[in-house]
Amino acid sequence: MKKTLLNSLYVLVTLSSLFFIYLFFIFNPNDYKDEITSYISSKTKYDFRYNGEIEASYYPNIKFLMSGIQIFEISSEPKDIMIEVSSIDLSLSLEKLINNIIDVNHIKAYELKYHGINADDILIKTYSLSKFSLFTGSGKKITNVKSMSAKAKIIDDNMKISNIYIETEIMEAKGSGFINLITKEAEFNFIGKIKKYENVISFYQNSYPKELMDEELPIMISGKLNNLSMSIDLSHIVMQKIEPIREKIIDEIQDKVINELRDKIKLPF
Repeated sequence: MKKTLLNSLYVLVTLSSLFFIYLFFIFNPNDYKDEITSYISSKTKYDFRYNGEIEASYYPNIKFLMSGIQIFEISSEPKDIMIEVSSIDLSLSLEKLINNIIDVNHIKAYELKYHGINADDILIKTYSLSKFSLFTGSGKKITNVKSMSAKAKIIDDNMKISNIYIETEIMEAKGSGFINLITKEAEFNFIGKIKKYENVISFYQNSYPKELMDEELPIMISGKLNNLSMSIDLSHIVMQKIEPIREKIIDEIQDKVINELRDKIKLPF
């Protein structure tokens, strides 16, 4: 009996050692690119592709660095691109993954492009309308995200995302949200802040919203992942800063009209 137990222990230790040797020194995820893309595509219901190579480590947590990522709509033909990412750095809890719990310690994305809305254009358009001016925008429905980081946890069919940080061309934002993995419905709430003038690209410097400096901008993003909508609440800023400017503009217009009328019809005042 003792010999049998020792033999069993020997076999178990040997198999475990071989597994870890293979995992850490032999296994190369880049040999399984087709399997990886097919698996992720089947789980997300989007056409997932990546052009670079995967760098991976497995202890104490699972870490992946993946580059050249593209995500397409499967239902459209030709397939519409939804997201492009230069690179992603992902860390998963190994202990929780063994227990079938997906707990993302952190995910960082660099040079991300979301096709569908232009968050920076929406911000400037909302701001310009409140000042009775018109900002035509870039004409491109693409949000350029310089960097993004977050934590995430999948519970049942929902991915809860926390500690989100996003930097776009003109603002920085922090928030949280969730994505329903079945319906693809998402909802995010952020508090954004305008970046300093010198850190904004030249296109937006011409319409730089200086009245929004140091102000908290409540932002809500919701809808299907492939058709998100965005709203920015500037009401408190309009009342405090932009409303006096608007009243001044109205007064100037009224004075100009009255002066022109006085010259033309000789008003008695």
